[in-house]
Amino acid sequence: MVDPRIYRATLALVVIAVIVFGFSLTPAPAPASSSLAPGQFFVNAYQVCCDLAPHQTSFATRFPNRTPGSAGDDALATDVYTQLTAIKGFGVRQSAATVETATGSRTIETVTARRTGVNAGTIVVLSSRDAEGSPAAAQLSGTAVLLGLARALGGANLQRTVMLVSTSGTVGEVGAAQLVDQLAGHSVDAVITLGDLAGEHLAGSVVQAWSNGDVETPPMLRDTLAAFVRSEAGVTVSSPGPLSQVIHLAFPFTLGQQAPFLQAGIPAVGLSVLSDHTPPAYEPMDPARLDGLGGAVLRTVEALETSPTVPAPSSYLTIGGQLVPLWAVRLLVLALIFPVLATTVDAMARARRRGHQLITWLAWVLVGAVPFLIAVAAVVIAGKVGALPATPSGPVAGGVVLTGGGVAVIGVAAALAAGGSYLLRPWLLRLAAGLGARTGDPSSPRIEGAAVALMIVTGLLALLLWLFNPFAALLLVPALHCWLWIADPDVRERRRLVLALALIGFAPALVVGIYYWHVLGLSPLGLLWSGVLLVAGGGLSIAAAAFWAVALGAFASAVVLAIRTIRTPQAADAPVTVRGPVTYAGPGSLGGTESSAVRR
Repeated sequence: MVDPRIYRATLALVVIAVIVFGFSLTPAPAPASSSLAPGQFFVNAYQVCCDLAPHQTSFATRFPNRTPGSAGDDALATDVYTQLTAIKGFGVRQSAATVETATGSRTIETVTARRTGVNAGTIVVLSSRDAEGSPAAAQLSGTAVLLGLARALGGANLQRTVMLVSTSGTVGEVGAAQLVDQLAGHSVDAVITLGDLAGEHLAGSVVQAWSNGDVETPPMLRDTLAAFVRSEAGVTVSSPGPLSQVIHLAFPFTLGQQAPFLQAGIPAVGLSVLSDHTPPAYEPMDPARLDGLGGAVLRTVEALETSPTVPAPSSYLTIGGQLVPLWAVRLLVLALIFPVLATTVDAMARARRRGHQLITWLAWVLVGAVPFLIAVAAVVIAGKVGALPATPSGPVAGGVVLTGGGVAVIGVAAALAAGGSYLLRPWLLRLAAGLGARTGDPSSPRIEGAAVALMIVTGLLALLLWLFNPFAALLLVPALHCWLWIADPDVRERRRLVLALALIGFAPALVVGIYYWHVLGLSPLGLLWSGVLLVAGGGLSIAAAAFWAVALGAFASAVVLAIRTIRTPQAADAPVTVRGPVTYAGPGSLGGTESSAVRR
């Protein structure tokens, strides 16, 4: 069914796309500069948040219980409001809103201090003050730096408006999402979100640039903060490798508070020594690092306040300090998909000439997605009817809020997927056979027809995904090129190779899971629970969840085809019915016969 000549000829397009990709690299824009001298963050933030100050008890001692909307959280909001109102130059207000947090529906307090600048535009600094399940003092370091910024900027002449925000609802990014709604219609130049700035240990990148969509922080904003973090705190911000970038842009998942702003098209960057990890209850802290990172934030605000406008968030890759634009990535991925599409069109024509009912085999492949679609529907329904303890709209670290009810929902969804594959799929296949199959039974397909149908479905999935997210489509490329050869009779003779080709197609999904398992510090169950909450809370749309359910169904069909190829007995060699050497074809093989001469 597969014509290798078409496949090899169209691979030339990949070479051209790679050359264009190489020439598309451009230098990253220079970071903004600050007129402030190093070491000018003169407020002892460590004493404010974590230690016993000379005249007052630290935040950590006074407000140990700070779950979103709790009495301790509200009391700390009032304390922050009181301290900000005492600083001249800022207009301060306190507001309340009911949101869906990781612990259910809660009313959280937001304190906003605004100092108006001479020119248009606003720079926002956000810090969340709550803590889930532990009195982690390090989580208050951002609030301490926020108050220090207010004191440092209180007497300054500002070119742009500066807004300092203290909110709650770190888990699920609900406080940040609430602020995004409040900023709608306002001119916002940049947002800096503050996480754990006092921890002694570093995990991941201190500067957070990821979103929960296919965009990331503008390079100019990211590099500006990274440069000041290096000069003020002595912390080198390493750039993520190409694989990390592709994974984040293909399957966006971050717990940083900058994510909702980036998705809304607002330039934003996060700062946290633990990146996407949750700080432990009694994390060792480094006062010098806290003051250094506070100085980095102050110099970043001053640099942005006098710099040109920050570009909007966008999709790009960074390779060796050079930027690769989205169009170059899109061209390369399309070139990688095209050889399979061209070969598939030829294979479709061959299948029709040989009498294969492709509609039957397409139904056979698509039916494999039904059990996964049922599991997705069960998770969505569980979120709508309140069967889950909470459904925040943003990503959640599964280990934080995993409960017995959550484990039950995961078990039910897994049982529906497995049970549907075993019980429902045969019934659907018989139904498909009764709706028009004229040759063969789809419950036991002929390998060639089913393999071509698998090529069609996978190719259309990749092409559709390429239109919306070429990075995600890139992860389907191995499956496209591996599953293509299941339709080739010569390849199917090497039966174990067929199974290997089927499993290799799933390798990118496995790499993504292992990567986030490592980066987020979650157990496999916690990672699965995070995905369940994304679907139930709407962080992952129903359309996207259904798309990946179909992709899982295609993978299941590829594995079934490989297994049936292994189990199918090989055809016996045809017996030799002529005398002489096997290569002897009989009389007339090298010339005409008497009868043929008469016909001429």
